[in-house]
Amino acid sequence: MTKSKHAIALVLALSMLFYALPKLSVSGEWSPSSLFAWLWLAFAYLVIAANWRAVLEVDREQKVQREYARRLRWLEVQKQSRYGSWRTGERRRMFGARR
Repeated sequence: MTKSKHAIALVLALSMLFYALPKLSVSGEWSPSSLFAWLWLAFAYLVIAANWRAVLEVDREQKVQREYARRLRWLEVQKQSRYGSWRTGERRRMFGARR
């Protein structure tokens, strides 16, 4: 789902760029209109680069490793909360010592 979402955003950003490029006044002088044009082109480049990176899944391996580590941490917490407190004597502190 996210790959197709980024592909659609990439196509939309490229089409906006191709539509707006002839209309932008990009010149050597620093007028407000040329400043706007350069900033607009810079932001368009950032959007296109980010969506292209997401479509190619450049950091897929790191994402899988982070998810694996997160699941291991969650499993350790579940094991400790289920069994750890009963072994350490917390049960006696929680419910009082029975004689």
